[in-house]
Amino acid sequence: MTRRRRLRIDAPELNLVPLLDMVSLLIQMLLINAQFGVYAELRSTVATGAAEATGEQLGLSVRVQPQGFVVQWIEGGEGRERVLPCPANPCASLSAWDDRGLRELLAALRAAHPEEKSIVLMPETGVPFEAVAHTMDLVRQDAAGAPLYPDLVVGP
Repeated sequence: MTRRRRLRIDAPELNLVPLLDMVSLLIQMLLINAQFGVYAELRSTVATGAAEATGEQLGLSVRVQPQGFVVQWIEGGEGRERVLPCPANPCASLSAWDDRGLRELLAALRAAHPEEKSIVLMPETGVPFEAVAHTMDLVRQDAAGAPLYPDLVVGP
């Protein structure tokens, strides 16, 4: 009578070294490709609030939207707003914005309130950076180079 032998099957050991190597390489690649935020600070002399003789501030702001400019100010204790739309909606290029209309309105407000020097520029989402920079140039000085609103704050 022959005895049957039982075959012993041992479970193989897992070699985790290659897996750990891959994980460490993956972490290094993620760190290399990570983008870290960069913060910049712009100096501004606005918010001192030069008040008019009546004690009222102009509170002038220009919203830059994909459809054009929206200018808001306070006059006689009442909020005013003027919309300067682009002929083609949305504004496709820098020449499509109503630069002349904005400069004329700002020059008229400057003539009515000569002591006011500050303005808030608020670009909306979807407005190209070139349009924001161009608007910053427009509100700082008129076509002749005379200062309009040199104290500029860019809002959210």
